[in-house]
Amino acid sequence: MSDSDPNASSQASGEDDPRIPTRPLFGFILVLMPIVGVFLVTIAYVVMWSLGLAGRSAQGEEVTWRFSGCEAALPLLEARLDDVGLSATWTSTSGGYTVTTQLTGDETVDEGLPAMLTTPADLEIRAGDQVLATSADVTDASVRMDIFMVPFVLLKVDEDAAERIKVHVRQDPEGKMAFHVDGRKIGWQSNANPVAIGELEVNLELEGDEKDRMQAVASWSVTLDHGPLPCSVTFRGETVPVGRARDPS
Repeated sequence: MSDSDPNASSQASGEDDPRIPTRPLFGFILVLMPIVGVFLVTIAYVVMWSLGLAGRSAQGEEVTWRFSGCEAALPLLEARLDDVGLSATWTSTSGGYTVTTQLTGDETVDEGLPAMLTTPADLEIRAGDQVLATSADVTDASVRMDIFMVPFVLLKVDEDAAERIKVHVRQDPEGKMAFHVDGRKIGWQSNANPVAIGELEVNLELEGDEKDRMQAVASWSVTLDHGPLPCSVTFRGETVPVGRARDPS
């Protein structure tokens, strides 16, 4: 009778060890799916970032709009329209200004531009009756998308506001913060949201489809990044150039 180990001989011959069960192909696919998912999401972020940097050329008609307001608001209005990606010529007038620009060609976006430009954008971040931060504490506003490609307004605040918010979140980890703009609540963030200190993700309270949400997120990110306006600004309508008939509608 031989004392040799049959398992050792199978290993020496290059055969699979029968003591180690083989995994089915389905199990291998399950293990691989999260890795592939992360890879695809990363590619999607890179593509979207590249498209954002490249921008999209305006394809709409050229318009001249009239606004009334103080001179101090003009730089903020210029910055807001520039963030949308539209080249414009601003001219100061008596009691206000005019802007000449080529619209995007997207009817929904173009119709919302006057309201976006004239929104005061006076922000308060509240926890109940306590004001944790205001527009003066915001250092940047932009758009962030989660792993499911859902967009949020991303706010970054200065160190003092970040410290106040950090203390509040640790004291009330199950609570929420509310975002109020011009006296109206527009969204919230759970205190359990694991964002970096000094960052806030605004969950907008709105109805509509994904396009409506993206439009609202983009609009708020622009106004909160360049606000609040130092005075009331009012849209006075379009100046129709000589030779172009006004649309009777």
